[in-house]
Amino acid sequence: MLFALAICGDPDLIFLDEPTVGLDVEARRMLWDEIRKMVGRGKTVLLTTHYLQEADALADQIAVINQGEIIAQGTPSEIKAKTAGKRIRCITSLSLNTLRQIPGVTEVKEDREAVEIRAIEAESILRELLTRDTKLSGLEVTSAGLEEAFLALTQDNGQTGNHQS
Repeated sequence: MLFALAICGDPDLIFLDEPTVGLDVEARRMLWDEIRKMVGRGKTVLLTTHYLQEADALADQIAVINQGEIIAQGTPSEIKAKTAGKRIRCITSLSLNTLRQIPGVTEVKEDREAVEIRAIEAESILRELLTRDTKLSGLEVTSAGLEEAFLALTQDNGQTGNHQS
């Protein structure tokens, strides 16, 4: 692998362009571990990737580039905070229209056997869901991810085309 050749001189700075393209899950995790070890030893790794889970897992700082311009930069948490919100996924007997009328709900859509609800904050909506549907199941609550933040940032920028992170 070219990665092994690149680090054999123990460089202080290494550039990696899409380092995990074509790697299976185990090889990708092993490479991520090696990158983390390098950073832990004080080395600097500049990573370009379209794989946002990779950027979220490895980066201390992220620059979102759209149409050749940096449109946002910061820690992964700071970038994700630019897209406020939570995603609630559950199996419910409540209709989509009923769900849309719960205060704080910003979007509702079907997702296979479940529904996905988007909201600024989840707690009040969860209380309402559990009160209205005692058989609610399959409950998952997640924060907006780096992918959602990236899409929001690039759409807000009013441009389309090649996206890089």
